[in-house]
Amino acid sequence: MIKKVIVIGYQPLTEKVVNDFYFSILNENGFQVEYWDLSMIYFPNVLQDRLVDKRIIKISNKSKLVEKLEACQIKECFFVLHITYEYRVLDLFRLLTKYDCTISFFARGALPVSNRESSLREKIAKSLNPAIFSRFIKNKYAGVLKRIGRIKPYDIVFCAGNYGYLTVGIGAEQEKQRSKIVAINSHDYDTALENLFATPVIDGKFCLFLDEYLPLHPDFKLLGIKSVDADEYYTTLNRFFDVIEEKYQLPIVIAAHPKAEMYKSKNPFNGRKVVFGKTSQLTRDCGFVLAHISTSQSFAILNKKPVITLTTEAIKKVMPQYDHFIAHFSVKLKSALVNIDHYSPSEVKINKVDEQVYDAYLYDYLTSVESEQTRTCEIFLKTLKEYHGG
Repeated sequence: MIKKVIVIGYQPLTEKVVNDFYFSILNENGFQVEYWDLSMIYFPNVLQDRLVDKRIIKISNKSKLVEKLEACQIKECFFVLHITYEYRVLDLFRLLTKYDCTISFFARGALPVSNRESSLREKIAKSLNPAIFSRFIKNKYAGVLKRIGRIKPYDIVFCAGNYGYLTVGIGAEQEKQRSKIVAINSHDYDTALENLFATPVIDGKFCLFLDEYLPLHPDFKLLGIKSVDADEYYTTLNRFFDVIEEKYQLPIVIAAHPKAEMYKSKNPFNGRKVVFGKTSQLTRDCGFVLAHISTSQSFAILNKKPVITLTTEAIKKVMPQYDHFIAHFSVKLKSALVNIDHYSPSEVKINKVDEQVYDAYLYDYLTSVESEQTRTCEIFLKTLKEYHGG
């Protein structure tokens, strides 16, 4: 019988994680909840604590992790991994396998990816980059260990849409074949249902930019991914926003990325209104959406809002893979794609929403026939109460 839910992450606990994994609801239903913070193991002295919460267990090294696992009543614990499987965390998954922990993963937030083959030039460049080549070989090794059973698959994958399982990490196909799949909804789907009749945030008509905090997103720095220059990026965006506001006679409102801490002290959008935590309501009420490849475009799909997809010369140059994802996502939604460094105002058009395309996306990435009428927290609780292993 499950008595305790242990969420394991390699970043300090945030309010979003508390909400996304239903800590309060679990406590209210009689389950103990702990968050095992492994940030000191995987990113020592890089990340700062965000919350003071008695449910946080700070684990500073792998020996302490072993001690915690040995002290657990393993058969009464249900582990939720807020960590994507890759070579970097292989030791963690070895321990979870060794102690035969009941492990699960919430496979939400998948985005369309293309099957484009890398060009010969790209393959050569990657093979000549020692860091990239080493990471590739190590992740291949991690995938082999999962395939041959040296690393156990997840007991349960809570999966949003047909392709949610892709967010599991290396060896995702193994999870699809060997784990129990429980259908759930994406965060955005559940949020949209909850906010269906919420009070409007903005009076009057407007269009919405789904911010990604692209130049300053902390995850890029954490993972060693180079991003675009902030000053250049915001200057280019604002210049384009001026054109859009003039063309459509609508103000642009910024749906701020939740990690955009800088916006709380400085507005880089030339004074345009910046709103945190209300993307669902804002998308519901806007005329159309401007975006790169934000998962928040789910709200546009749920509300049948047209999208103009944006890229820049800097994104193309500095983040070519990201630019490729942006272009593919635009094709997937049949949205207008604009390079905001090279365009004429007359070329900027709002494509009519193709409802069949949006509905296909809905079931591929956001929900399923089995889960669309039920909130994910209810599905999770039911699974925990009925889980007997095996």
